[in-house]
Amino acid sequence: MYKDPSIEKLFGFSDSNEYESTEENNSSDELEVFDHKVSPSSFNGNEPIDISSITFPSISGLILYENLLTHEQQNELINGIIEANYFDNPESNQAMCFGTLPSFLLNAVEIISHTPGLFPDGIQNRKPLFDQSIINLYKPGEGITSHVDLPRFEDGIVVISLLSSCDIQNTGETIPVILRPGSVLALSGSSRYNWTHGIEENEIDEVGDEKIVRNIRVSVTLRKMKQDQLLLNKDDSNSFSFEVKKRGH
Repeated sequence: MYKDPSIEKLFGFSDSNEYESTEENNSSDELEVFDHKVSPSSFNGNEPIDISSITFPSISGLILYENLLTHEQQNELINGIIEANYFDNPESNQAMCFGTLPSFLLNAVEIISHTPGLFPDGIQNRKPLFDQSIINLYKPGEGITSHVDLPRFEDGIVVISLLSSCDIQNTGETIPVILRPGSVLALSGSSRYNWTHGIEENEIDEVGDEKIVRNIRVSVTLRKMKQDQLLLNKDDSNSFSFEVKKRGH
């Protein structure tokens, strides 16, 4: 949990504990866990860190990487969002950027691009990997309606989580996915096109034996626009546009 006074002032973090119980639900029917050591260049020469990837046998292309971003890297994102003043207006809770991504996102994108198995090679090797970001601020109890990302975006989407949880569901079947701070959720193939994902409007999430009391949550979604949907002048590689608004339900 972030304790920086400026973050607390801006986002209103509480002193409550995020997790009341930390017993994990490891049902083999719902997920498979794999351990990896990752050491991309952007880790600044540190020793390889241990991360775990979780796949979901019934949802092809859905992969959750826990602990992919360190506490310091999460703070870099949060501080970048604060300095950008996206949410100075208390009515604003969503910021969208198109084109050149904000500089504070570039280190996270570099880490993601070096994460093995995140996407099929055809997606993982594209340049740029992402050119659109959407930053959402969720207060306790807020959520977002289950949805499939618009077809204007290519296959291969990631969600960086800085707090709380998310449910993935399709045709009445709901598979809970706990997004912890520093985790990255990747969607490609069937999980991107055939499954909806959303967050219920709850102040407390209960998944298996785990009870999570929500605090402020910030998520960063990274996507790639399809070539025929580009809104920017291709000859100006430094161009970007952004929009700050109130998120619809």
